[in-house]
Amino acid sequence: MAKHKPQPADSRGVYAVHTMFRREFDALPALIRGVSAPDRARTQIVADHVALVVDLVHAHHRSEDHHCWPTLASRGPQDVAPVVELMRSRHQTVEAMLRATERRIALWRVSGTAEDRDALADAIDGVLAPLGRHLDAEEEKILPLIDRYLTADEWADVAGKGLGNVPRTRIPVLFGMLLQDASSEHRALFKKAMSTAVFAVMSRVGPIALKRYRRKVFA
Repeated sequence: MAKHKPQPADSRGVYAVHTMFRREFDALPALIRGVSAPDRARTQIVADHVALVVDLVHAHHRSEDHHCWPTLASRGPQDVAPVVELMRSRHQTVEAMLRATERRIALWRVSGTAEDRDALADAIDGVLAPLGRHLDAEEEKILPLIDRYLTADEWADVAGKGLGNVPRTRIPVLFGMLLQDASSEHRALFKKAMSTAVFAVMSRVGPIALKRYRRKVFA
C-alpha cells in the first residue's frame, strides 16, 4: 500500500502573530509614560500588561528554538543552516533586551517612581527596532523554508508548544489579540488548526475577553 505524502507546513499564520507583537509593543511606551507617579494601582496593572506582552514573545521564541530550528536545520543543511543560525542570533539579541526589560518592570513595580517608569519606557523603545528587524527577517527568510522542509504535523507541534507556554487564564485574551487585526485568510488558518468547537468558542470569547482587558489596561 502506498504511503500518503505528508502535508507540507503552512506558516502564514505567523504573519498574524507578528502583527500582534508589533502592535502590542508599539503601544507600550506611551502606555507606560501615561501612568502618573506614584499611582501604585495603575503601575501594577500596566506592569502586568507589559510582562504579559514580553512573556508572549518569550513563549514564541522558546517554541521556535526548541521545536522548530533543530528540525529545520537537519532537513537541508546547505540551504537552511545559515538562516537558522541567523534566527538564533536574532533571538539571543532580542531575548537579552527583554530580560533587561523584565528587570526594569520589577524595579518599577516596587518603586512606582517616574524615574523607573521612564527607564522602562526607554527600554521598550530600545527593543522596538531589533524586534522589528527580527520579525521582518523571519518573514522574509525563514517562513518559506518552514513551508518547504517541515510537515503540517511538525509545524502544528511547534505552534502547540508555543501555546503551551502561555498561562491558560491568558489564552482568551491572547486569542482576542490574534484576531484583532487578523485577515479572513488568517482566521481560516486558525480555524483549520483547531477543532471546530474550540474555534467557535474562542473566536467568540476571545474578543470579549480582550475588550474587558483593554478597558482595564488602557483606562
